[in-house]
Amino acid sequence: MREESQLRIAVAELQRFTESIFLAAGLKGVHAGLVADSLVMSDLRGTHSHGIVRVPFLIDRLVKGGANADPQIKVVREASATALLDGDRALGAVTATHAMRMAMEKAHTVGIGFVAVNNSDFIGACAHYALMAMPENMIGIAWTNGYPGMTPWGGSVNTIGNNPIAFAAPGLTQGPVVLDMALSVAAGGKVRLAAKNNRRIPTDWIIDRHGKSTDNPADLAAGGALLPLGYKGYGLAVFGEILCGVLTGSRILSEIPAWFVDTQRDIGNGHIHMAIDISKFIEPDAFKRRVDEMAMMLKKTPLLADMQEILLPGERAWRVQKEQQITGIRISGAVWSDLLELAERLDVSAPATLQ
Repeated sequence: MREESQLRIAVAELQRFTESIFLAAGLKGVHAGLVADSLVMSDLRGTHSHGIVRVPFLIDRLVKGGANADPQIKVVREASATALLDGDRALGAVTATHAMRMAMEKAHTVGIGFVAVNNSDFIGACAHYALMAMPENMIGIAWTNGYPGMTPWGGSVNTIGNNPIAFAAPGLTQGPVVLDMALSVAAGGKVRLAAKNNRRIPTDWIIDRHGKSTDNPADLAAGGALLPLGYKGYGLAVFGEILCGVLTGSRILSEIPAWFVDTQRDIGNGHIHMAIDISKFIEPDAFKRRVDEMAMMLKKTPLLADMQEILLPGERAWRVQKEQQITGIRISGAVWSDLLELAERLDVSAPATLQ
């Protein structure tokens, strides 16, 4: 398979363009900005599987009624450190941002905030919401359940979500330490992006509809399934289902439709957001210095013969983010073509590319 060409778009221009597309599809101004920000930030950090490649699917959800373009998010239950929100079928980035902000407000008051959401939608990259805690000198956590696209450990068909989770903690010169991971070997978005860009994938990422290993990413959409990140990844996915689905009163497992296929149906998944105020435990600058010290200790580890350096979780994405803020965000030609077609249909003007 041949990989598509790439181009670069200035960050501010891509944000404006993406936001304009959602506005043209009927999303409120503030909500359009939140959704665009979640997608563009994913591309900025190099997580292109959760970036603007998702725009056509999300627009389809708005147009066909699977997601609510004018949601009224409500507090269902609340205590000093916790809350449960009804997302009113909003796009997931809207409810997730609302929940994370509320979790941080609670953490400022009582040291920790835990806000759960039901009646929601696909939220994109969990790291985006965990990272919201960085300017507040907090540790951020985000977790979601979703469409059952993964096999349980030992299974041959998809019956559980890969239920991604993210943790983020601030550092000084190290930058934020961010663990953002699906509980499958590879995120479903990475497989779909590989299919969009005509690339083969490793044979341990998915199985086809016959339960056989495959390097063809198109086999996922044709009835295949993601493979779990071992029995440990499967175990974490089960607890993701418990915390994000059962605890929040949301749909679980096969009750959740494929958000990218059944765009006319509400998803009804759940997610949780936590914020921990570092200052309630230790002075924030001391915490950050200690994170940097921990990083240096790890980086002094003797390397294997074929390795060049020890990286902290999220360090590669941090480097990509700093580079692309200057040079522009890399976008594949195939993804850009889809966006241009969508923009023309919605009468939205496209930005100029950097190269």
